[in-house]
Amino acid sequence: MKNGIFIVLTVIISLYIFLEVRSKKFSIKESFYWMMAALLMLILAIFPYSIDTIAGWLNISYPPSLLFVFCILFLLFINFRNSKKISEMQERIVELEQNLTLVKAKQDKKK
Repeated sequence: MKNGIFIVLTVIISLYIFLEVRSKKFSIKESFYWMMAALLMLILAIFPYSIDTIAGWLNISYPPSLLFVFCILFLLFINFRNSKKISEMQERIVELEQNLTLVKAKQDKKK
């Protein structure tokens, strides 16, 4: 019964992501990673002992810690991508401000 709840939760999360992309509140490019995370959640919900198997392959004695490591790495990856985008946008804003200043200066000379 527990697995059914997690499967339904995963489907709801996937539908939410899909609807956000459809309403153009979320980009397709960004949603790809979240859909992959939802797919992983679905796999873990259907095969709950797969994390134990993977932990055994990696010689990890407490399998839930592997799940937390995966989640932390995923969130760090998303955070790094967002930080990179913010930096690029800040550079673009400075460039646009400089261009706007030049255009205003040209208009003032014409007057």
